[in-house]
Amino acid sequence: MVRGSLTRAGIAGAVSFALAVGLAPLSAGSVRAAPVAGEVVVPAAYVLDPQTQLLSAGPSGFLRHESTLGYLWTSYAGVDTKLDMSRTDAVMLPDFGAGSDIVASPDLAARTVTLRDMATGRSRTVEIPVGHTYVSTLGSTVVTRVQASSDGDHTWHLLDSHDDGSVTRRAVAGVPDGITGSSEVGAPLGDARGQVVQYRVGSTPRTGFLDVEQGRLVPLPYASHAGTGTVVLTATHLLWLHGGTVSVHSRGDLTATPRTVPLTGGSQVLGMVGEALVVGRHDPSLGPLNHLDPVWRVEAVALDGRPVKTLLARSEGLPMPTPDGRLLVQGGPDLDRWGISVVEPADGGDVTIRKIAEAYPRKLQAVSGLTYTQGRLTTLEHHNAWQERRHLHTREIGVTGSRTVGASTDRGPAPASCDTTACPDLHDTGDGRTVVSGLSYGRTDDDRQPRLLEPTGSMPGVRIDNTRTYQSVAAVSGRFAALTMPYAGTGAETRVVDLGTGGTVFTTTATVEALWGSTLWVRDGNDAVAPVDVLTGQRGAQVWFGRGCLLEDLQAVGRWLLWTCVGSAAGQGVYDTVRKTNLRLVSGDDWSSAKLGDGFVASEVNGQLKVTDVRGGTPVSHIAGAFASWRPWDVDPYTGVIAHLGADDGIHLVPSGIPVSPLVQVDAAVATSAHVKGATGHWSPKWWLSKPAASWTLVIRSQSGAVVRTLGGGLTRGLVAPTWNGRDDRRRLMPNGTYTWTLTATPADGQGAALTASGTMRFSNACQIGDRPQLVTIRCR
Repeated sequence: MVRGSLTRAGIAGAVSFALAVGLAPLSAGSVRAAPVAGEVVVPAAYVLDPQTQLLSAGPSGFLRHESTLGYLWTSYAGVDTKLDMSRTDAVMLPDFGAGSDIVASPDLAARTVTLRDMATGRSRTVEIPVGHTYVSTLGSTVVTRVQASSDGDHTWHLLDSHDDGSVTRRAVAGVPDGITGSSEVGAPLGDARGQVVQYRVGSTPRTGFLDVEQGRLVPLPYASHAGTGTVVLTATHLLWLHGGTVSVHSRGDLTATPRTVPLTGGSQVLGMVGEALVVGRHDPSLGPLNHLDPVWRVEAVALDGRPVKTLLARSEGLPMPTPDGRLLVQGGPDLDRWGISVVEPADGGDVTIRKIAEAYPRKLQAVSGLTYTQGRLTTLEHHNAWQERRHLHTREIGVTGSRTVGASTDRGPAPASCDTTACPDLHDTGDGRTVVSGLSYGRTDDDRQPRLLEPTGSMPGVRIDNTRTYQSVAAVSGRFAALTMPYAGTGAETRVVDLGTGGTVFTTTATVEALWGSTLWVRDGNDAVAPVDVLTGQRGAQVWFGRGCLLEDLQAVGRWLLWTCVGSAAGQGVYDTVRKTNLRLVSGDDWSSAKLGDGFVASEVNGQLKVTDVRGGTPVSHIAGAFASWRPWDVDPYTGVIAHLGADDGIHLVPSGIPVSPLVQVDAAVATSAHVKGATGHWSPKWWLSKPAASWTLVIRSQSGAVVRTLGGGLTRGLVAPTWNGRDDRRRLMPNGTYTWTLTATPADGQGAALTASGTMRFSNACQIGDRPQLVTIRCR
């Protein structure tokens, strides 16, 4: 059965076909608490997610919200004061106050607004009259809205608070009759002197400036919605971007004809400092267009036509104008150097920028999935926090001596749709390759078909079989993948496909549970499985898990089968295909998600990693450290190492403490004859191994026993794949004939004897040896 995204699918054991059912007595076993030594931790990988929100600015400092610290009042010298805003109902600008050192905290249930003066430390409370709705706080004035009738007829009121605690109420003049709806624009569109508002008269949308100093509404010539990056109110100007043009209104007379400045190319207007517009330009190299993501470059555009000046390489979110005509922006050269900077005027009409405070991007754990096979760690990792897209990474971990952690190799992005429920499934073959399924790069069937990634290949890989449409990957091992076709009629057909050729070697309508080498495990009823040799079609003896078992899951490694049953005989256990005995680990349905290694089972119990040795007649368990539930993990059956993402966000590589079985051949594809065509072709045998080998040697001998060629290599993870072009060690082309070969591979873990295999092959190269005395000639056609 295929396990979840980024977990190994189709791990099964190399077994004898002469299986018989022999269930051993059940035993509860014992538990020992000795810790497992040799754990290695791959350092946590994080991405930074800027979450700063600039909320208001006054003469002495500014209010901001940081996701990790809450609300902070920051002086222009960069000194932070943390504020308790736990009871505030403020949600958008300028709910929190605008244009002064006063921080507003409305409590809508109590119908009060607390005004805290950050310059003096004094607080006062303004009561919201019955029938009024809180709008904003501008300086020391609380703005409310009143609806005079059920049909609408909105108007605004100003509640001016004084140092002695008194409040003076003013009705806003110039408000037209018949307003049927109104809204106060968010974004930095208010200060101590007024606020931009939108409303409707009948069905006609209108915009106005609510002038707090004059206590009146000033109509503006805009009916369009004031969205993010389109409207900014500074101490000196009102800026309105529409149709690629910025209208620059003087605050001295908002009804006068504005200056216009063209602004094109995916831009948003951020503010104005002196005689320069500050704008944000989308930088596609930083990510897709989104107004609230850190994909914006901050530039200064002088109104007199001077060259554009880059102020910040990267920014996000809304800026905040200050009462003295400057502009606060967040950003930096990169996410590691994020902060709050102030743009301010300089001599000669120029502008400068300087960082005044640190920002605190949220750190997010990057790894969302992992596999661990033959000491090769593959992960799906976030590349940034504002996109769900992840990249595939591979690290090679040491398998000889110390378990060193190799450098991470980026193997390309997963589909853009990849999130916690729609990422591709990765099925390691055990020889460095990966079968990728569940793809959604596009909408066609071809986009969604299983693909093969070579050990150094990049996502999404190459389609395995171009001739058919497949629904899912049932199992994978070595050179084969069991691919299930869409359901048709009474069932779904599964084809075992050679990953090298894309050709089908075996077809079945039975449910495929696992695959190892050339042995396919298929469902045989609801309570049993049977092995099938995919190369010969030979079927082995049934393995039965008992009456009342409804087989839920099957895994296999080497000689072991880990089964999980539901139904009246629910439970979990391990079947030994060599001894033909069954060892029940759990009776009933109180079993946890478990994974099978070489002679052991790993599972989670009460936040601990439990390792159970199943090699003897009684299960013996020990705890191998803390384990974070519901985080990705995997068991490497080839090295006996368990990889799991810990609570500290590092990837823990924990030895099981159970010795791995001796190095053996899992599968082989060795041609018994080869024609090298005058050394232009090759004899290319392949052996798949049960664990990494530190080195290997292939010796080729003539019929006389003389060594003609020795091939060899160093560390290999699961596959030995030499090539011989028919030449001897002195690069001479060898004559036609029968040759013997001997393969020797030494285990990388130093445990057990070396693997040896031997055989013969018929070699031809279209060459003949001349028979003239004292002269040997080789003629090739």
